[in-house]
Amino acid sequence: MDTRPRFALRCASAGLILALAFAGPGATPPLFAFSHAAPPARSLRITPAPTASVNAQSTARQQRIFNKLWRIVNERYIYPDFNGFDWQAARVEIGQRIRAGLTDEAFYEMMRDLIAGLNDDHSQFLSPDEAREEDAEYRGVGAYTGIGIVSAVNAARGYIYVLTVMPDSPAERAGIQPHDHVLEINGQPSVNAAGEPQLHLLRGDVGTTVTLRVRTPGQAPRLVAAQRAVVTSIERIEHRLLTGGDAGEMRIGYLNVPSLFEASVLSRSRAAIRDLMRDGALDGFILDLRTNGGGTYGNLRGLLAIFTSGDVGEFVARRGTTTPIRVRASAIGNSQRVPLVVLVSAATESFAEVLAGALQAAGRATLIGQVTAGNVEILLSHDFEDGSRLWLAEETFRLPNGRMWEGEGLTPDILIPLGWDEYTAEDDPVLGAALKHFALR
Repeated sequence: MDTRPRFALRCASAGLILALAFAGPGATPPLFAFSHAAPPARSLRITPAPTASVNAQSTARQQRIFNKLWRIVNERYIYPDFNGFDWQAARVEIGQRIRAGLTDEAFYEMMRDLIAGLNDDHSQFLSPDEAREEDAEYRGVGAYTGIGIVSAVNAARGYIYVLTVMPDSPAERAGIQPHDHVLEINGQPSVNAAGEPQLHLLRGDVGTTVTLRVRTPGQAPRLVAAQRAVVTSIERIEHRLLTGGDAGEMRIGYLNVPSLFEASVLSRSRAAIRDLMRDGALDGFILDLRTNGGGTYGNLRGLLAIFTSGDVGEFVARRGTTTPIRVRASAIGNSQRVPLVVLVSAATESFAEVLAGALQAAGRATLIGQVTAGNVEILLSHDFEDGSRLWLAEETFRLPNGRMWEGEGLTPDILIPLGWDEYTAEDDPVLGAALKHFALR
């Protein structure tokens, strides 16, 4: 089995937005699930770059990195047609530009554009600085200047909306909540006429104030002022015991896992489940993945082990080689037997989709919510001599029954066709449907 880190996550290019002063690696076009019908062949458009700070040593290093990157993609990229990208022509064009002289900044920008040209919503190239920032975020020690929200784009309606709010962040102190719409930032639309988020308007120096026009679904817009500050990148894992109301006398555990990326996700999730189980077995369990854009294989496998065991599927590479995913049960209380509901949405992607789909296929979970994104390419990492990094889509996921859902998405057992930005936590129809499901068992 390949031992390099294996990720499936929604990258910046797929529409997840960390609304901080550091925008994160990659561009952020509108949110969509890419269909892999091959488009017409494309070639790389190369913009001339300044040649300051160019020397023979840097040129040789760039050429080595590019040669290695090109070979990796040529041999391992999951789509043999490169999604219509003229990969052979790119080798010639970029080789010529490197030999003509590029600054490292221009070279890294060219590598980003090259990998973005594969157009799979997952693969990306990181400069050495971006790779270090990614490593810090994975360790839960990343820090950024901003207001501390994770958001997505509703391009059709012209706003960004809040998926999660970072703990003890300026956004939380200003009263911004998940589901809120950010309509304007300092008097300008949060989404421009092309449907692109105006995240640069959220950036600024520590201590400066940004004014947002915010609307909670069903309410009138309001002005909110938030003072930019250093914000840690670690996201909140929410858990609570649900009793009464639609739950009746049952004890229903609720766990919201917003990401599978950070190294501490599994340990924090296990601690939350132990807390829910401290007074005994639960009558039902709700795993909320509606804002989860994926993350690491270790977190995926660890969460699966809490609820199920055995062969849950396999990774499939370009040449048809497979790597089975075998899970050994790691129960917490009655987690292996408890009736389980997984909440999903159009923002549930990558390994979050694999988690939901594997539990559904194993007969362990009922899925409730929207059809998921259908974006489950598996990324493997390749680090280069200067510390830069390639994340490349090299595999996809297949269930034991042979089903694959790339470009299609998972269909919930109970479909609630409302988006995250169409309700609030107080009138959550998806959570309500989950509680009714348990009540009718």
